[in-house]
This record gives sequence, structure tokens and C-alpha cells, in this order.
Amino acid sequence: MADDARGSTAPTPEVREPEQQGSPQERKPKHEFPKSQVGKLWDAFGNPEEPVNMLPSAGAKSGRTTKDITVTEAMKSMSLENVTSFHKAPCARDSLLLGIGAGFGVGGVRGVVGGLRSVWTACNWAVGAFAITALAAHEFCQRRRVEELDGMKQAVELMKELKLKKQREKEQKIEEAARLAEEERKRKSWTNPSNYKFW
Repeated sequence: MADDARGSTAPTPEVREPEQQGSPQERKPKHEFPKSQVGKLWDAFGNPEEPVNMLPSAGAKSGRTTKDITVTEAMKSMSLENVTSFHKAPCARDSLLLGIGAGFGVGGVRGVVGGLRSVWTACNWAVGAFAITALAAHEFCQRRRVEELDGMKQAVELMKELKLKKQREKEQKIEEAARLAEEERKRKSWTNPSNYKFW
């Protein structure tokens, strides 16, 4: 049923008949693929001439009209796979488990202390404790991941520097050995006048 609703609102692309398209050399792709670095940047970050964070009222001043996004359009952009696999996101599982534990603990203690009269308030406390703990644990985990990624970048850079340093030392040892061998060869050479003694 959701597919029917999405299919009816989506514009249908124009399809040409095969005999009208011409030869394969004359056919153009549906989208022009960027060839330059600037085109790739425009695809990734958008056109710099178009304002990104434009308020709806600002569009009326500049002559451009903007369409507000509704909740139904936002829900249509979400797929069922995203909804069913949100727990697979980094840090989601641990933060949800911590939130569930904290909510159960706070709600249980509040329910035991308050008795039967405070069941609804205990439920409210449990939901609040779950939400706050899960959000805090998720933020803490994300910050820890960022720090870990920074540490990994630094470790990779240090390993590269260490590798370059070892390579330079190896090259210096090879040059030193070649220089010593050349000096030894010159010292033992028959053309070296210091090798001849006249007494």
C-alpha cells in the first residue's frame, strides 16, 4: 500500500521509443557525470551559488520559492530497512542497553518506594531515565569513537614517519658503506702515491 502511494506521487520520466533514440554514439546518459574536480565538489557539497541554509522567508526576498518538507515526505524518505536495523548503528546497542537498565532500575525503585499510588509516576521516571541515559551514553560513545579515530590517524602518521626514518637510516648506512668501500679501494689502489715507499 505504501508503494502505491509513493508510486502515484512520483513523476514519471519520459521514455523515448527505441527507434527515436538513434545510434549509441548519439545517445546521452540521463545525467551528465562531472569530469573535473570542481564538478565532483559541486556534487558532494552542492552549488556554492545556491544558499544552503536558506529560511523560507529569504526565498521570497530573492525571488526563489522554497517548498516546505512535511512529516509525510520525511517519513517516505525513510526505508523499512533503516527502521529495522537502527540497532546496528555504531554505539546504538550499548547505549540502548544502558538506557533500558537505568530505566528499569529508576522506575523499579520509584515504584517500590511510592507504592501502588505512584505507578504512573514510576513509569514516567523510568521513561525519562531511559531517554536521558541512552542519549548520554550514545554521545559519550560517539566522542570516544572520534578520539579513537584521531588516535588511529596519529598512529598511522607516526608509523609512516618511523618507516621513512628507518628508510633514511638504511640509505645512509648504504651510502656510508659505499663511501668506506670507495675510500678503501682508493687507499689500496696502485695509483695512490702514498702506497709507494722509497726506503
